[in-house]
Amino acid sequence: MPLSVEHASLSGKKIRLVPMAASYAERAFELLDGQEEILRWLVWTGPRSLEELREFYRHWHLPSEEGDSYRFAIVERGSEALVGAVDLSHLGHPGTGDIGYWIGQPYQGRGFMVEAAALTIWFAFQHLETSSLAAWAFVGNTGSRKVLERNGFRLVRTALGRRYDERVVDEWSFALTRAEWLRSRGPQPDLEDVRFLSPD
Repeated sequence: MPLSVEHASLSGKKIRLVPMAASYAERAFELLDGQEEILRWLVWTGPRSLEELREFYRHWHLPSEEGDSYRFAIVERGSEALVGAVDLSHLGHPGTGDIGYWIGQPYQGRGFMVEAAALTIWFAFQHLETSSLAAWAFVGNTGSRKVLERNGFRLVRTALGRRYDERVVDEWSFALTRAEWLRSRGPQPDLEDVRFLSPD
């Protein structure tokens, strides 16, 4: 039985992953509210209010029977500005996880999301008992597809006609196993601070 993570932060060359907190909600709302070029690629339809987003980001570590989930803020090194977010969900038994993310339009095309995904993958495989990761991208979201493929994910299949609320979309399904990651993993974090809760 893996120990629960109390705190985790990981730094790369351009960005840091830090635990998501309500204090990031205002900037996240600015980056998401009404931004159809971001929201049209997300399963989530976006925040209905700033207060809703504050509540959503109040907890970064979400334990459940299916396995723990983690929400990270992506902040630019130097400015410490929030640029996006990444979620690592349903980890633990049976050792599988999902990765999802978004990044604000002013920060796209600068390599931030590639690095954020790499750090998230490192956290999953290096510190958690993860055997494989999955990720989904709506068909046509070539930017997200490039992020995944540059981090070693392989396209498994295309799922047609998946329904999310009122939307029906086609999705690319990607996978990355621990064995694949160990063979070709990228650079490790420049700095990391991962602390586990002490067992009772």
